[in-house]
Amino acid sequence: MSFNESKEQYAVDVESDKATLTSSSNKFTAFLSKTKGDLTNYDDTDSVLSAKINLINDAIDEIGFTPYHWKLFFLNGMGYSVDSQLTYIQSCVAQFVRYQYKQHYPADSHAIYAGLLVGALFWGFGADLMGRKIAFNSSLILSAIFAILCGTMGNYGTYCLFVALSAAASGGNLVLDTTVFLEFLPSSKQWLVTFMAAWWSFGIVLAYLSTWLFFSFDKFHCSSMADCPSDSNRGWRYIWFVNGGFVLIVAILRLTIIKLEETPKFLISSGRDEEAVEVLQRIAAKYNRTCSLTIEDIKECGETTYNREYAQNPTVKGSFKMMGKHIKTLFANKTIAKSTTLLFVSWTLLGISYPMYSNFLPQLLQSRGANTAAPTVAGSYRDSLISATASTGGPILAGLALYLCPSLGRRGVMAIGALMTMAFFFGYTAVKTRPQNVALSSCVFVCINIYYSCLYAYSPEIMPSSARATGNAMAVACTRVMACIVPTIAYYANTSSAVPVWICGACVGVIGLCSIFMPFEPSRQRIA
Repeated sequence: MSFNESKEQYAVDVESDKATLTSSSNKFTAFLSKTKGDLTNYDDTDSVLSAKINLINDAIDEIGFTPYHWKLFFLNGMGYSVDSQLTYIQSCVAQFVRYQYKQHYPADSHAIYAGLLVGALFWGFGADLMGRKIAFNSSLILSAIFAILCGTMGNYGTYCLFVALSAAASGGNLVLDTTVFLEFLPSSKQWLVTFMAAWWSFGIVLAYLSTWLFFSFDKFHCSSMADCPSDSNRGWRYIWFVNGGFVLIVAILRLTIIKLEETPKFLISSGRDEEAVEVLQRIAAKYNRTCSLTIEDIKECGETTYNREYAQNPTVKGSFKMMGKHIKTLFANKTIAKSTTLLFVSWTLLGISYPMYSNFLPQLLQSRGANTAAPTVAGSYRDSLISATASTGGPILAGLALYLCPSLGRRGVMAIGALMTMAFFFGYTAVKTRPQNVALSSCVFVCINIYYSCLYAYSPEIMPSSARATGNAMAVACTRVMACIVPTIAYYANTSSAVPVWICGACVGVIGLCSIFMPFEPSRQRIA
């Protein structure tokens, strides 16, 4: 499509969208009506940039899906799994680390989530300023080094410090891996971003599997805080070494197997038009695909001013100015502001519900006399491994639903996943036996991962390309902030009350409703 054709289509789509959103006198019809056309139509901060992004989308669709995309799927996915893997490693070994250092307060839980929060914001904001490539190539190596060092620490303070550093290094993967993969995908394959969330579950499986294997042997863990010499409690150290080593292997593979190109949409946003066209033509030439986009087509659109000045002369003051501009872009008009607000609310409530559920429910069941726990440490981790393995079905089911029944859309699948999770949350309070515990926890894992996987994909999909990493980082940060607070609530609150569990279920129900009211549906629209 030439620039003139693209511009004419752009104008038609905008007028159609305005008519859809404003002409209906029936409020219910207006509520059900879906925005149409490319999502760039709704980003009015820079019309030249929007026109260029439309041309980039045309070129990506023309090139189609290539082996380069498969490499991104696997290597980005493996990095995606690191975020969950290291988070669950900290959770799995926490009891034995506290035995080792005679600690009662869960400072390491605060450390992991504080690190993830800082990492999401640092790498996310940085990716919109410096590019996706730098963070993609460096975050995993740093995370691996810090994770291995966690297993060498000789006191609780330094252990918490390196847990936080490892989390900060890996915390951007949740933001960047979806962003990078999405910005190279043809529009017909965007559902793969939802499917990629199966890697998140894979990280949890690795965490529980390694923990189960080591803690199956009594010589690797203590049984109480009163009697816990270091030489009888080395399992948690070995677990950090093994998982840190796995992350290091993934980091090396990302540097050697794939030569990551900077995403064309970031290059366009930064005024680097020639480089954007060269990247697309290089990918097309390598895989014998057609790419008719030329620099003349891009230049015909005019000059974008969005990020150009900063890209040519980056300064500290300019960095903060650009960050403010990126945040402003997320609320550029009523439609985008509504989308961003509902998204942030969803991530916030998710950050309250699931960690609180994990902290309160076991104590609640125990206080009511339910015999849900395994009699041995190894048995407990085996049960968790079963539930974690079942959770991989959530993203797979979500991806298949989007592929086989596209009329559901991202919002429909999210609503279904959230409401099913709410039902199982409430039903879980009636659990009395260990088999029931494993079965219900598996169901909760599957259903919440149906929702999670769509939300992870939906968040970067509906963000403007110029502020995609920033918006994605802020969304993830909403969950991280809540997750930092929950351990304190669980430590001081009355765990015999069912109120927190009902609050968790209500929060999940609300985020299901939020998904219905979100204005954009990426399954019917190309991303910005």
